[in-house]
Amino acid sequence: MKKFFKPLPDLDERLDQVNERVRRARRTLDWRTREARIPLDIQEDVGVSKLEGDVMLVSRDGYLQDKVRNLIRSEGYGCDFPERSSEAIGMLKMRKYQMIIADYTRRTRGRLFEYVRRYHPHIKIVSIVRNNHEGQRVMRAGSYSYLLGRGFDPEQLRTCLISAIKLNHRACWLLTHGERCNRSCVDDFQSDEDFAEIE
Repeated sequence: MKKFFKPLPDLDERLDQVNERVRRARRTLDWRTREARIPLDIQEDVGVSKLEGDVMLVSRDGYLQDKVRNLIRSEGYGCDFPERSSEAIGMLKMRKYQMIIADYTRRTRGRLFEYVRRYHPHIKIVSIVRNNHEGQRVMRAGSYSYLLGRGFDPEQLRTCLISAIKLNHRACWLLTHGERCNRSCVDDFQSDEDFAEIE
């Protein structure tokens, strides 16, 4: 009985496969090296002493940065503005933050979410999303609360800030249960125990 063997690819084809694997490995190594250097780049470009800590907004939108900066500083907190998730992770390695405001309207921030959940679970994330459906999705993923679009009501962000940092709630009870923000957590000073009684 004859055995049929699959012929080995010719030498050129095998060399092409090896070269492609080497190119992929180099790209991966370059990417990991760039990621590892981000805290050093921030230190060199900005300086550790110029990072304010407290709150971080991850967004490239200048209008949104101005809007958030004014509100956060009016409440007495510092605010930093990384444009990319990798830059935000670099800053998290250098300073202490209590809240991250992540702009999801044009980009996903899954890597940032995963990093915070794994290494800084105490940090609250407020997500800026396009619609309520995305808002519920980020709440299930572990977001503290969400804001609708870049034109969100600044008072809702102020409420999130007070509720998350000063009152130290675990998550926005109303948004978690599909209701709209009515500032009850701040205006009525309701604690997590009060909300537990409602359930």
